[in-house]
Amino acid sequence: MTPDYDKQTNPRWPNPLDEPLHRSRAAGRMYRQMLRTARPDLCQQADDTMAAFGETWMLERPDIIEPDREVTTAEAAELVNVTPHKIRKWASTDRKDQPGVRILPRFDKRGRETVYLAGQVLEAAALVKRGLV
Repeated sequence: MTPDYDKQTNPRWPNPLDEPLHRSRAAGRMYRQMLRTARPDLCQQADDTMAAFGETWMLERPDIIEPDREVTTAEAAELVNVTPHKIRKWASTDRKDQPGVRILPRFDKRGRETVYLAGQVLEAAALVKRGLV
């Protein structure tokens, strides 16, 4: 039995294409903002604990992202809150509206790591969210 909150789509959610991971992260960020407003000291303590465990996705980041910044697969996934597997899938899948053009073009290699441009990662995520690919 799969609980309702594990459904791949949720018609009541503002963006019904968001997956369960995206919805749970959005809920976590909302609770964090409320805690930061009510008790900044407890919020900082929780942030420090999560950062010590290597979980930093909920921490505030600068909103300004240089579109020409080179990002690895893992960094690209963190940038748009998807899995690295999804980034690799976008990089190997053609766009429906432009056959032969990838959803996310690979920029370069850094050793064994594939590198993308941050602006193109954001564009690919927007295309996927709008269902245009």
